[in-house]
Amino acid sequence: MPNLDFYAVDEDWSAVVQTVFDLELFRVFESDSEPGAELREFTAAADVPDSRRGRSLALFVAGSGPEPLASRIDLLPDAGGGATFRYTCEGWGLIQLRYGGPWAEELRWSHTNHNSAKRAAAWAGTLPELGDPAAWDWAAVTRASSRLNRAIRRMAVDKVGSHPVLPHAGEFIAHSGLRHEYGTGIHATPVHGMSAR
Repeated sequence: MPNLDFYAVDEDWSAVVQTVFDLELFRVFESDSEPGAELREFTAAADVPDSRRGRSLALFVAGSGPEPLASRIDLLPDAGGGATFRYTCEGWGLIQLRYGGPWAEELRWSHTNHNSAKRAAAWAGTLPELGDPAAWDWAAVTRASSRLNRAIRRMAVDKVGSHPVLPHAGEFIAHSGLRHEYGTGIHATPVHGMSAR
């Protein structure tokens, strides 16, 4: 499952989203809809909300396979603020783009990821509603994913371990005294027995 874990904060995330549109390879969907709402497709970076729904995106490589599915998830009445459903965007060859961002005394990885043909084939019997993984052009998915990952790496000004650090994340890391990488990010305090980067 080709992926890239990288450090980004808000301003960096906006630049990553703009890059997604600049590459002109993807249709961009929210990964999950607001409770009680339809799943949205975004046609420009400015359309992507600066909220939780804009921090988890599903990228469909144009022409790579069947249309993404908007799968309905029924909610318990008290779980969705009165809404009884939401939608999630699904498809074997979709590329996930997720924002990690700052948390208390840490900066979590943002990342890209997608299935491989082998993994999708292994899970096809469990998720028949997603159709036949062989209907996807996996080479096209991998090429587009690789181009996006290379573009994100080119934006980096530093690395922590193998993880690219985008410009504003670099400033945030320095200003916040984050020096200890473990788990899914970089932290201000070490874990017992771990050393700083």
